[in-house]
Amino acid sequence: MNKSYLRFSGLLLACASLSYNTFASDVSAYIVNGTDVSASKLDSNYPNFASLFFDDGSFYGNTCGATVINSQYVLTAAHCLYGDYDIMLHGWIAPKLSDQSDYFDSGVEKARIEEIYYPDDYSDSSSDLWANDIAVLKLETALNVSDYSYLVNTSQNDSYPDNNGSTSFMTIGHGLIEGNVDGGDILQETNLLFLSDNSICGSAMTDKQLCFNGDTEGAYKDSTCSGDSGGPVYWYDGSKYVQIGITSFGPTDCGTTSASYTSAFTEVYDYQSWISSVTSGSETPKYHVVTTNGVRSLIRNSDSNVVDSETTETESSNSSNSSGGVFGIFALLAMPLIIGFRRRVAS
Repeated sequence: MNKSYLRFSGLLLACASLSYNTFASDVSAYIVNGTDVSASKLDSNYPNFASLFFDDGSFYGNTCGATVINSQYVLTAAHCLYGDYDIMLHGWIAPKLSDQSDYFDSGVEKARIEEIYYPDDYSDSSSDLWANDIAVLKLETALNVSDYSYLVNTSQNDSYPDNNGSTSFMTIGHGLIEGNVDGGDILQETNLLFLSDNSICGSAMTDKQLCFNGDTEGAYKDSTCSGDSGGPVYWYDGSKYVQIGITSFGPTDCGTTSASYTSAFTEVYDYQSWISSVTSGSETPKYHVVTTNGVRSLIRNSDSNVVDSETTETESSNSSNSSGGVFGIFALLAMPLIIGFRRRVAS
């Protein structure tokens, strides 16, 4: 089995020496073999879905998926932000975006990131298959959304029956499509096949990770891809879709039929105590943003140092470190879609 992996966030492209000033305009991407998710279907089937955007006032782009826990907290993958001060400082959460080009519409709600949490034992390494790849983000202002904590699985662990036939497991995202190429702006969904033996995704897989395959349609299997990182995989529990995993990594060639799996996820069940500890205010964030005299700065809590500020042109050299060596595996979670960044145009 080819052990080359790809993380699914846009950071991968940062490794290709792209700067924020070289983003092409109007580039976006999708799930492999996906179908459109309308706004009404998103609201009825996957109402907790959200998007993590980079937006520094000059450039913006959809970098990763996420899910809303409640009005103040969201779930995503640790690799979507780990080591990337720019995303931490200039990250925004936009809930329920079916069409990502609606980001600037007046009716679209969004909030900035204020605090970043991830487990102490998160490993940003392909050799560890990104163990404990989960993050909780606290928002600067509360969103006008429902409490969706009931859609984060807390009852089923490791084994998930097919309660809804071929659509028992669904994943959604704005990531790349088949052939690792960009697509359109509409959110995509596809069904996946649960693999009870998660070692198929790699020998370093733990019981806190989930492994999936996909049906073959045309030249590719149903799959997640780059840009889908941090987004959800849902399981139909008999009455509704609940989130059981967070998109983390997969084969470099998304949906390739030569691999025995398509996607790996962090299993949220195993982190419910940690998530509750974060949302109750019992955990210390790894980073937080403070505003002084109207200027936002990113503080690293371990030493209280300012690591980035809106007034400085801090190069995100650390962001390339978090994607080092990932061109073999596509870290579905860890590769924000930097190719999707666009220049903001004044209206």
